[in-house]
Order: sequence, then structure tokens, then C-alpha cells
Amino acid sequence: MRKNSKREVGYLSYEDFKKLPLKRFREIAFHGWGEPLLHPDVFKMVSYANSLGIKTSLITNGVLLDKRVDEIFNSNLNSIAFGIFTLKGKQRVIENVQMFIEEKEKRKSKIETFVDITIFKDNLNEVEEIVKLCKEIGVDGVVLHRLFNLHNPSLNTLSKTEEKELFAKLKDIKGIKVYFPPKKHSIPCVVAKNCIYITWDCKQSPCCFLCEMGYVLGDAFSGDIFERHLRFLKEMNENEICRRCFW
Repeated sequence: MRKNSKREVGYLSYEDFKKLPLKRFREIAFHGWGEPLLHPDVFKMVSYANSLGIKTSLITNGVLLDKRVDEIFNSNLNSIAFGIFTLKGKQRVIENVQMFIEEKEKRKSKIETFVDITIFKDNLNEVEEIVKLCKEIGVDGVVLHRLFNLHNPSLNTLSKTEEKELFAKLKDIKGIKVYFPPKKHSIPCVVAKNCIYITWDCKQSPCCFLCEMGYVLGDAFSGDIFERHLRFLKEMNENEICRRCFW
């Protein structure tokens, strides 16, 4: 999806981050359509959020993990997920994840570790292998989610039968927790009910998918972002993208 994005690329400033109504959230999640470990101040933000008593999480592709491992542990990040949807060309990432788990044990850190897998036609035959590798490495859990392909229908999602057969195989793997996506998409969906998405340039959107498709509710610093979000939830049935989404 990132390759098809028409939005400008940039970094949320630390000062703008502190201006957001952070105290009204239970968790701040650092992810979207970019790589958090590229941001020079991301762990200042993590530490600041933690100082307010807010849980923090981050999703990374793992490429820069070895470069910022000390910052991650020193920031007291609560959980980290590694986005791995294929093992092809991912040797460095796997080695970084193994290193991180070993460091976690050495430092007696309580940080939770996950692997985040997008499931679709192209990696259907790899998912079981990835989950077994995660168990072997010692990752705390695996999170599965469906491919959002409304921006590019040429990307093939799994059929209900393929998904059912895959999930049955994964449930037979003991010794690691696998988090499956909801059986049925609901409106309001679980994402919109629990999250507000803020872009690097401080625009508010109901979720990262709608944002990439040009759906913005307003500026994060004008008015009440929670009132705007609540209005959207009440009118969500009228949104064509949400009606077609099955993420």
C-alpha cells in the first residue's frame, strides 16, 4: 500500500506530539504507513507517553532493530511487533528479532514481543512456517490480520475457505498465542471503536486505511477530535469504504 500512497512523507515533531490530547488515551501506538525506527525522536515520544502513565506500543519491519536496541529498552516501551509477512529475503530481520529476544531475557525486560502477519494469497503457504519460527525464537505471540486491498484490488485476499483451513492449522500449533482477526467485519469496526489515527502532519482520520484513501476528519489541533470521531462512528454505515472493508 505504501508504494501507492500519494501523501507527502515526513516526521511528526516531538513538540507537536506533546500538544496532542495524550492523557485522554489508554495507549499510544507508533505505526501506520511508515517505519517508526527511522524517526530520530520516536523514543523521546515513547518515554514522554510512559511518563504520563500511558501504555505504548510500536510496529517495525525490524531492519533497524539492532541500531536502536538500547533506546527501545531504555524508553520502557510496553510492546513491540515485528511486521513479517514472508521469510523470503528476511534473514537479517529474523536475526535481529532473535537478538532482541535474547536481549530481552538478559535485561529481564517485561516488554511484550509479537510478530504481525498480513495474510493474503501470496503468502498463504508461508504463514504456518512463520508462526512455527516465532515459537522457536520465543516471541510472545503472533497477530494475524487480513489484507486491506480496496486501494488496489489486484492484490488477492484469501477466500473464506482458505482462511478457515489456515486458521485450523495454526490452532494446532501449541506453545505460542495466535491472535486471529474477527470472524465478521462489523460497523462500527473494532479498529474505529478503539482508535483515532493521527498522521505525521497532525491530520485526524478514523483509521490508517481511510487516511491513505484521502479520508480526513480535520486538523488534530482544531476542535475536539473525540467529538469528530464519535460523529464519524454514528455515520459509519454511510461510508462506502467502510461498508466494503473486511479487515
